[in-house]
Amino acid sequence: MELNEEVIRKKLGNYLKSLRENKGISLNIFAYENDLTTATVSRIENGLVDTKFSTLIKYARGLEMPLDQIIVHLKIDYTHQD
Repeated sequence: MELNEEVIRKKLGNYLKSLRENKGISLNIFAYENDLTTATVSRIENGLVDTKFSTLIKYARGLEMPLDQIIVHLKIDYTHQD
């Protein structure tokens, strides 16, 4: 499935937010425990920013899940060429 950048950001943000909420962790606590600002977590989860790889690693660590599981969930078609 081909996705544009905005759709990818929104899908990633929604997924990360749902994972965090399913663990019962508030945005503020998640940010604090994972060396992120609450503004950064909010912007990521609302799909407003292109997330850095190092931040995704912090998310994976904080959610206690493999990073590849987060990436695979997005179902991005990397083979499509413009």
